[in-house]
Amino acid sequence: MKIGMNLYLWLTKLEPKHFQLLAKLKKLGFDGVEIPTGDYTAAELSNIRNALNNEDLKCTVATLLPPEVNPISLNSSIRAAAYNKLKHDINIASELGSEALIGPMHSGHKLFYNRGPNQQEVDLCTDFLAAMGTEAKQANLLLGVEPLNRFECYFLNTAAQGKQLADAVNLDNVGILYDTHHANIEENSVYEAITALGSRLNHFHVSESHRGTPGTGAVDWTDSFRALKDMNYNGWLVIESFAKDIDGFPEAVNIWRDCFTSKDEVVEKGLALIQKHLAN
Repeated sequence: MKIGMNLYLWLTKLEPKHFQLLAKLKKLGFDGVEIPTGDYTAAELSNIRNALNNEDLKCTVATLLPPEVNPISLNSSIRAAAYNKLKHDINIASELGSEALIGPMHSGHKLFYNRGPNQQEVDLCTDFLAAMGTEAKQANLLLGVEPLNRFECYFLNTAAQGKQLADAVNLDNVGILYDTHHANIEENSVYEAITALGSRLNHFHVSESHRGTPGTGAVDWTDSFRALKDMNYNGWLVIESFAKDIDGFPEAVNIWRDCFTSKDEVVEKGLALIQKHLAN
């Protein structure tokens, strides 16, 4: 397995002023970083890729679809915007040499209609992910589709729903990102949820119940890692934690307090937690 660190803890756009962070994470023992997508110039992407290469770090790229680029909207122009947005993100990921583009790319984030998903939306999402998966495959990218908890999304909440969607798309590079934060809310048995995904599991977020330091909340880490070992998972394990000091980000993910004593604590204790469970 490869161990990564999601950079949302520090930033929403990776810039040269952050490159010292890459060296620090490499020194601690990380294999790669997860970079937020965004508006990057060709020169900026080249600089980031060079910085990653200089530290011998791999990367994955994280995306989020806001309501105005909702791929399951009944409005065709909004759906078209979603296609354009994800094509843009696939290009970003490709230029960075990323191994995967991940995130809740199934629907508009925090968009609700006071009902659950319907079959028309499922069909629209299946078509969208099939088209985007084909684009991603040409760029040698995995797509990791992330179910979210019920307070952020009505469309895709559980691993079982994710597997059903990925099976419908039926592309070997389109799978499911399992996030322990969301699963802690939605799943009855994390062991069964993870193992039932089988080969559809292609990315894993190590994220605490309160989004702070892994190992200090309510997530069942023992059964989570037991499941990964039993199914011979060999993909990315990426620590994901959020902080309230990143402009514009707390509003997106409802982070109003920091659930850690320091960001260094998140990184160091999160890495130690992963290493301990992988060694057992």
